[in-house]
Amino acid sequence: MPLDHVNPPEGRLAIVIDGNSPDPDDIGATPVIFGLLHHSGLEQRLVHVSHSCDLDPFTNKARYQIDKDNEQRRQRILNELTDKSIALFGPFEHLHDHYNCREKQAAASQDLVNAINDSTAESPLWIIEAGEPDLIGFALAAANPQALQFVHIVSHHPANDNSGDFFTWQQILDFGITEHQIGDQNVGLQTSIHQWDWAKHHDNPGYKFIWEMLAYAEQDGIVPFQTNKFDCSDAGMVYWWITGADQGGNNFATANDIQKMLHLKENN
Repeated sequence: MPLDHVNPPEGRLAIVIDGNSPDPDDIGATPVIFGLLHHSGLEQRLVHVSHSCDLDPFTNKARYQIDKDNEQRRQRILNELTDKSIALFGPFEHLHDHYNCREKQAAASQDLVNAINDSTAESPLWIIEAGEPDLIGFALAAANPQALQFVHIVSHHPANDNSGDFFTWQQILDFGITEHQIGDQNVGLQTSIHQWDWAKHHDNPGYKFIWEMLAYAEQDGIVPFQTNKFDCSDAGMVYWWITGADQGGNNFATANDIQKMLHLKENN
């Protein structure tokens, strides 16, 4: 199977990201995710997007912490970049809105509940867990229990799974969802900056915006391990889903693979 092969499973997609504490990688990954869905022709599969899902960011268990001013800054940039990504790569006609979980937790949870409740064997819901599990946990707890058997949750790192303030990962599993652990996507997608040079001055404003957000995250300064790195690791879960999910999806994506898929519509 070619690495840029588009072969998604049946069903719909929900994206839940953090980015508000302490790692800024979602700032770069989010526009990449929207770009991947656009260039693979899967815009209509996206039904939920929420960000800032670290609901209690000042009790984060990570080594590095974020202060209140920077956490507010992160919320603002995540909201702005999501708006702009939708404008650049949309329309996403089945996406009713996008949600800042810190400001609109109830609305974000209800939107995800609605997506879960719409799940059937023919139209399952695939939730990309690109951050803490708590928002997902609240939605699962409020959803129709009969729908949970048709829910898949995709994770790539225990740092997300085990970081909940309100739900353990075992509690998430106990809802009866299907878990997919695809392996650490930082391996191929936390890269040197030069691997994204192609996007920096590209005529396509979407590609330039992706570069700008990757650069913003690299320069964020809260955690030292993103210095001199462009990181879109959470986009690797969406790439896996697009290329086949648990039926042969590529869970070893590289920046070169992402670049190829971002050019699919141009090359067809």
